[in-house]
Amino acid sequence: MTPESLEQLEVKINQLLEKHERIKREKQLVEKRLQQKESESDQLKGQLRQYQMERNEIRERLVKILGHFELLDLP
Repeated sequence: MTPESLEQLEVKINQLLEKHERIKREKQLVEKRLQQKESESDQLKGQLRQYQMERNEIRERLVKILGHFELLDLP
């Protein structure tokens, strides 16, 4: 193996290591964003459940109020 080819090999290996580190950092950033999005999703699901419960409660109360009107026997 010639010194030039050894030097080329060293350059290629260094490039490969740099690329590996860059990809590793990108992966960490993507994983962090994924965790943030999952957390946001969990929060939104919680809000949705709360809104559904409130909607059901309001519906039940309205049905009860309308039932009172039906009992009034208005013309």
